[in-house]
Amino acid sequence: MERTRRDLLARTGATLTAAGSIGVAGCLDFAAGDGPQGPEGIPETLSCGDGEFVRLAPPFDGDVEGTLVETGETTFELSAEGNSETYGQALRLVLRNTGDEPATALGRHAYSIQRETASGWLDVRGSTTGETVELPRSEETLDSTGAYSWSIDLEETSIASAVPGLDLSVCPPLGPGTYRFVYWGIVDAPPLGARFELIG
Repeated sequence: MERTRRDLLARTGATLTAAGSIGVAGCLDFAAGDGPQGPEGIPETLSCGDGEFVRLAPPFDGDVEGTLVETGETTFELSAEGNSETYGQALRLVLRNTGDEPATALGRHAYSIQRETASGWLDVRGSTTGETVELPRSEETLDSTGAYSWSIDLEETSIASAVPGLDLSVCPPLGPGTYRFVYWGIVDAPPLGARFELIG
């Protein structure tokens, strides 16, 4: 009799545990399925209700070239895994020195993630301290065949935390639309850009 009661309790506990797991999984699935919550298409501009938010200014002048640029001595190519990405999935890119000579770059964090608006291209990130901040720069040599690679999950927290040591945020939330990744850190060369569509 004792064994039967113990078996019954064990079975009940296992059933409750399984039901609890299903409930949690359901919540996680629902949260993960929320998708992008920001404005769709090409908004007039990017507005943030946080009074302490100061959007990152583009640290470059002039137009963004395509995915290939030539410096005085060598050539760089920016390649992306795709041009249509789902919210929450990883944006994967590689910047390569495809020429024969070394060149100076400003480090792996010398990039912008911008959204197309009617007011122009704007970085989706900004400082949360109420003050203007600059992205870190550190000069280093990229030899022939040298490369930087990135894998950034396309959701607000991952984009904001991709640069260590800075309190950044994404505001407003990402929405379906046209974005671009811009690497502006090749010294004496125009920035390179790779466009992509963010979908739900």
